[in-house]
Amino acid sequence: MTTKLCLTEEQERELLNLAGHSKVAHIRLKARAVYDVSRGMSRDRVAQALGVERRSVGGWVRRYRQEGASAFIIKKGRGRKAQVKAEEVAECLRQAPRNFGVARTRWTLSALRDVAPSLGGLTESGIWRALRRLGFRYKRGQPVVHSPDSEYGEKRGPL
Repeated sequence: MTTKLCLTEEQERELLNLAGHSKVAHIRLKARAVYDVSRGMSRDRVAQALGVERRSVGGWVRRYRQEGASAFIIKKGRGRKAQVKAEEVAECLRQAPRNFGVARTRWTLSALRDVAPSLGGLTESGIWRALRRLGFRYKRGQPVVHSPDSEYGEKRGPL
């Protein structure tokens, strides 16, 4: 499919604006590719110039014809699904490492990776980013758990 994409002046301005000023890098890239194809460049040449696959350029042009500039936005549910299981990580972090046979009093990223199978293939920085996404923060205080024994204060003695 090597037919030229014919654009109105308004569409050309919109593509140039997106290619030069969009805050999102993938939108700038796609807008530039579609604009270049509309100016008569081959999809092969555009792909080579931008460092992408020819078939990607063809898909961007096809979607632009159907949906306009909104086709450049990545829709929800696209991309790689999260491999980290939030419940599994939370269960580990809410307990002491010693409960899992780790001879430490505090969690380290590598110790957490050894205990939680869903973190298995991640680097330490990947684990850190996953924990941030899940809402966990380094050295956040935990509530103190006191004994349910009604005489706990007397048994513990003065501080």
